[in-house]
Amino acid sequence: MKIRFTLVIVIMLLAGAAAMAAAFSPEEPQDRVQTAYQDAYNLILDEKWSEAITAFDNLLGQYPKSGWVDDARFWRCYANEKLDKSLKNAFDCYHDFIRSYPSSKYTDDAKANLIRIGEQLVRSGEREYEAIIQSVRESDNEEITLAALYAMSNIGDERALKTILDLYDNSSSAKIRGKIVYVLGEFDSPEVLPTLRRIATSDADNSVRKKAVYALGDHDAAGTAEILIGILKSDNATEVRKAALYALGNSDDAKIIPVLKETALAKGNGDLSKAAVYALGEMDLPDAGKMLAEILKNASEPEVRKAALYAIAEHDSEAALPVLKETALKSPDPALRKAALYAIGEVEGKVSFGMLKDIFESTDDTDLQKAALYAIENTDDPGVENFLRSIALSHPDDKLAQAAMYALADHLEDGGIESLMEILKKAKSPKVKKAALYKIGEFDGGPVIEALGQVLKSETDPELRKAAVYALGETESDQAVPLLVDIIKNDQSLTVRKAAVSALGEIGTDKAQKALLDVLQER
Repeated sequence: MKIRFTLVIVIMLLAGAAAMAAAFSPEEPQDRVQTAYQDAYNLILDEKWSEAITAFDNLLGQYPKSGWVDDARFWRCYANEKLDKSLKNAFDCYHDFIRSYPSSKYTDDAKANLIRIGEQLVRSGEREYEAIIQSVRESDNEEITLAALYAMSNIGDERALKTILDLYDNSSSAKIRGKIVYVLGEFDSPEVLPTLRRIATSDADNSVRKKAVYALGDHDAAGTAEILIGILKSDNATEVRKAALYALGNSDDAKIIPVLKETALAKGNGDLSKAAVYALGEMDLPDAGKMLAEILKNASEPEVRKAALYAIAEHDSEAALPVLKETALKSPDPALRKAALYAIGEVEGKVSFGMLKDIFESTDDTDLQKAALYAIENTDDPGVENFLRSIALSHPDDKLAQAAMYALADHLEDGGIESLMEILKKAKSPKVKKAALYKIGEFDGGPVIEALGQVLKSETDPELRKAAVYALGETESDQAVPLLVDIIKNDQSLTVRKAAVSALGEIGTDKAQKALLDVLQER
């Protein structure tokens, strides 16, 4: 029953794979779509409205993802307008088209038709259509205004600046005002800085205010830092204040550092405190590193301390290691201790490996030791491989031995089969051996199958042979099929033989399926 069930599963999986392949095969050859579209469009030219609608419906139903969909949708609206004579239906059709395809080459024509039909409806007493017509007209005007702004940004003289400032004062569109902020950054004029300050502190839209803050951050003019600090301290919109912090991080002005530190250490500041930490991390000044260390020790919120920890690692490289080590060994927060270990592992240079090794050997906290092993995996010291191998082979704690084995496998990547085979042969822990087998099965190619075949020939423990069989199934390779067939026929353990049948089902190729059929026939 087990064999029959596995075969059924394999057949179902193969059928599903075939269906998926068919689903993703090209369904819309361009020549067929283009021919279908041209035939339907010819019916428009011949004014055969009903037939054109049917032809376009067929095209949209048969090729819903083709590049001709917006063309077909527009001409279907057009044909429907001519045939139905219902102004409301035609209006709704064009309105839906405009919303669905704002960038289509037919959008302008659809807008013109919608306005024409809408004006007829309004004249007939349907006043509710007036607002839609107005919104379409306003969107067109906005596009023209934006294009003009782009053009004026290239002029750059005082007359253009005055025109842009007048436009800002009279615009109700946040999109236009946001674009004006961008354009202002292109002008080299003393009027720009106070204008950006005014926008950053008083615009009705927070997204426009944020744009003004970032534009201030890009300015090198004297007084910019004071303006940003003022926004940080006085503004009640969190997103705008965060933008001020990030903008301050682009400066190397030392007087900013105490402000960022104060913000980071303030209780209940949440995201603002973290933003202050990130801004400090961006500053290339020695005092910034000192302030980050102070924040790491004194911040009241764990997430802020963690942010400081990562900023320290990126800011000072090896100079940050003593602070990180102290945090890893002495912090009362377990999550922060682990984060410190991983941060040490990210610091380039050989010192980080030695420090992680010292931490591993000086603590009896198993979770911290595991984190140290995984952090060691990321370091590039030549001694990493031998250290992890020795832990995997001889450590009395199975969990740590397994963690070392996994770290070693990830450290070595594709070149790790020989080391994993050594662990498989010499490790004291059966759990480590089994884990090594599964990791070997994750590699690709013939050497993996050869290594697993050696295990099957030499290993006496049925559980390990079963693990090797499952690892063969994970390879999904025809090269594994003869080995699995041999196990089914000759292995003394029923459990291992059943595992080999399941592994053939996992491989699922034609060769594996034929082997399963042969097994059935031999029964």
